[in-house]
Amino acid sequence: MKNRSVVFRLLRLLVEERLFWAALALVTVASFFQPLRPLLYQYVIDHPLWEGNLSALVGWGIALIGMAFLHALVLRGQALTTQTLAWNLIQRLRGRLFEKVLRLEIPVLEKYPTGILYTRTLTDTQTLQGTLAETFLVIAGEIFQLVCLIVLMFIVDVRLATLTLLTMPMGLFTSRYFSRKIRQSFDRVRLYIGRTNGFLQEVLQSRELTASLGAEKTLWARFTRLNRLYYLSYRWVIGYFALFFPAMELVTLVGLTSVLLVGAYLLYVGKTTLGTLVAFSLYQQLFFRPFRIIADQVNSLQMGLVSAERIFRLLDRPEEEHVEGKTPSEPPPYLLSFEGVSFAYTPEHPVLEGFSLACQPGRIYGLVAPTGTGKSTLFYLTLGYYRLKAGRIVLGGLNLEEWDKRALRSQIAYIPQEPVLFEGTLRENLTLYRDMPDEALWTAAKKLQLESYLRRWSLDHFIATGGSNLSAGERQLIALWRAALHEPSVWILDEPTAHIEPETEKLLYERLRVLAEKAIVLVVAHRPESQAYCDELVFLTRAHAA
Repeated sequence: MKNRSVVFRLLRLLVEERLFWAALALVTVASFFQPLRPLLYQYVIDHPLWEGNLSALVGWGIALIGMAFLHALVLRGQALTTQTLAWNLIQRLRGRLFEKVLRLEIPVLEKYPTGILYTRTLTDTQTLQGTLAETFLVIAGEIFQLVCLIVLMFIVDVRLATLTLLTMPMGLFTSRYFSRKIRQSFDRVRLYIGRTNGFLQEVLQSRELTASLGAEKTLWARFTRLNRLYYLSYRWVIGYFALFFPAMELVTLVGLTSVLLVGAYLLYVGKTTLGTLVAFSLYQQLFFRPFRIIADQVNSLQMGLVSAERIFRLLDRPEEEHVEGKTPSEPPPYLLSFEGVSFAYTPEHPVLEGFSLACQPGRIYGLVAPTGTGKSTLFYLTLGYYRLKAGRIVLGGLNLEEWDKRALRSQIAYIPQEPVLFEGTLRENLTLYRDMPDEALWTAAKKLQLESYLRRWSLDHFIATGGSNLSAGERQLIALWRAALHEPSVWILDEPTAHIEPETEKLLYERLRVLAEKAIVLVVAHRPESQAYCDELVFLTRAHAA
């Protein structure tokens, strides 16, 4: 995606905001004050002051002070409007990004490291917010101010205006060189920000594992290396900024010296006035100010465009999951059948091949298989996350590929080996932030015959991230409780008792028997104690079922 197309796309998004035209009007008005002030100074010096008209001088002094206050008010309105405009747009973009992540197909989503998605949704949008709030409209304002400066300078004195313009190539060359170098530096900065964020996110998510493996030293060494590269990339940015501003100051001084020398000669020979010379000394200092600000803002824009391109690239991914479809004409319970199911992540490594199984409500099916034989893949296929290579899966008389995916997943309760719990209250973890009466929660617990066990918990009980303040058995029971709220037709449990004690294991399997009265239960059961609770055992071998 080219920078030009990214800029035009951002501009279209800005124009769609209601505050855009108000912000542009305020920026335009604010830009007119600076070029106008030297012109007024010229008039005051050449007329009231030169003529000794004290009353007129006092009046003009009051007017200039009033204009300064008005300018300050306009600048305040500009800042409030542009910031609000940027935040409104970023709020919309973040919402679209989050919605996009939820709509992406699972195979596509799995290719993105968690840290990258975090960076796109939060860090990149934060960077873009600064770009939108300050860069676009500021550049427009500075360009307008530069045009006003040039026009007013030619109105005041054509000769001094022409002399001032002769110094413009030096300013343009300096700004161009700086923009090119700083853009390359910002690209490196963004690269190492993404890598550092991704690495840090992965380490924090696997802290227990890395601690148990004693990998702190190697992780510290890798983080130190990434941190060093990030630091060095920013040093280049600082170095170019340290070069640019003195260079632009030098260009300004050269131009100012030229104008003062020529202006002093013209004043001496009577071809200009003192007010004109004072005005041009101010104009000369103002003339290169837009160059400095635009160059600075263009480089901020470059950093923002990198973030915008990454955001748009994610938003434009076409691999959205197709969720619309059909639902069975008959209500549950449903039959579930796997008919010659084959699947492979890569053509040369099939995971499932010719797997068949007919499941009836009221029964618990125990899947017994070594690691890597496709248990989790079979579950993901049942949930409709992947497309089959061959065969079909039928639920309720309807091919799974024809199902409406939202309706399908409402009929299936999937509980992984390590249940997903969020930081928040027990109620929020059960309802997933939906509005549900407490009575409905306790009714589901009662159906599971867990009410007496779970009543000791308050629905306002705080749960830490990942349920770290709960035991493994408690996490499993909460996941079971949450799934029971929707009365699913199919229960899928991936080694639910792998990390829990025998007492909770017994309780959990007794509850599965309750669930299996009107539903199908598929459970990974490796241990003999688990297999004893199953009505039928299904043995999986690599790339085929037996």
